[in-house]
Amino acid sequence: MQQILDGILEAIEDEMKAQKHYQMLAENAADPKVKKFFEQLKKDEEDHEQALRTRYEAFMKLQAADQRENI
Repeated sequence: MQQILDGILEAIEDEMKAQKHYQMLAENAADPKVKKFFEQLKKDEEDHEQALRTRYEAFMKLQAADQRENI
């Protein structure tokens, strides 16, 4: 179970790095269409991050339940 949790945390970090990257690209874009494109990619990454956080919380609850059963 810990391997899953660690993997999700790593994926969350990757999503956050991608968000910063796309934000920087959007800020540096001269063309409004390019700016909008990178802003949408950043939004997509924010959605991915939230989905991963939701899964992380679900696995944490599952792990806690498993630990209570093993006591």
